[in-house]
Amino acid sequence: MNKTPILLYHNFCSGTDARADNFTVTFDNFKEQMEYLQKNDFVAVSLEKFFAEQEYWKAEDAKCEGRETKPAWRQGRDEGRLKDGRKKVILTFDDGDASNYFFAMPLLKEFGFTATFFVTINEIGKHNKVDWSMVYDLVQNGMGVGSHGLAHTFLTAQNNYTVLNELLMSKQILEKYTRKRVDFLSIPQGFYNNRVLTIIKNIGFKAVGVSDAGFNDFEKEDLFLLKRFTMRKNYRLKVFKSIISGKPAFMISLLENTRTVLRKALGWQVYDRLRSLKHKTKVKAEDERIEV
Repeated sequence: MNKTPILLYHNFCSGTDARADNFTVTFDNFKEQMEYLQKNDFVAVSLEKFFAEQEYWKAEDAKCEGRETKPAWRQGRDEGRLKDGRKKVILTFDDGDASNYFFAMPLLKEFGFTATFFVTINEIGKHNKVDWSMVYDLVQNGMGVGSHGLAHTFLTAQNNYTVLNELLMSKQILEKYTRKRVDFLSIPQGFYNNRVLTIIKNIGFKAVGVSDAGFNDFEKEDLFLLKRFTMRKNYRLKVFKSIISGKPAFMISLLENTRTVLRKALGWQVYDRLRSLKHKTKVKAEDERIEV
């Protein structure tokens, strides 16, 4: 099984920013992670680049069909390695935070890495979000850009027409402005079901990223749902190393799997109420701190 990990980042902040939530990774931690990849013979790639390579290798496999022995290059590829022996890691970024453009992209370019950035159409150009010139610049710098929906809504709460419009419009608008095919979607809010996945397939997306943690079997012909490891504020380098090695720490696996189970068990309504309550509590605490 090819256990190439897919990592999910959201936004970035300084280590002294007390307002940052658990989805925020500090500048220093992210830089340390990218440096570790480079120094230890890893290469970070976008979903677009990774899937293009997979399609190439499948075509090569077809040419070798019927041979009794595997070609020498095949063994390394089965282990998720490039021809030069480096292991691959897939990087994805959700929500289109401006820090993805101003901080993450220059660092990726410095190390020769690529990544896929998922943006929400109606959020583009808003405060602390990327604008259209940044989205286009990401593509011009070799990065992939994918859809994160039109309005970042809970898809499972919508009827079929709304889901179709939400995702099809986001795909078409992105393709118009980037002048590139948009083959990948990241599920807004992380909630999905078979009905939603069927619509996504019918629209023409090649694969869809979800918030469920785990590894994907990239040798499967019908692989569509992509599990990702969410990188969090409190994840230090030791945790990062365990994930990209294919052997995440026990407590990390337990916590991430528990989050997935709870999200599915509670449903989007309870999840949304809890998140709103948490946000109100946080805002109230900040207001009280400012008054003092």
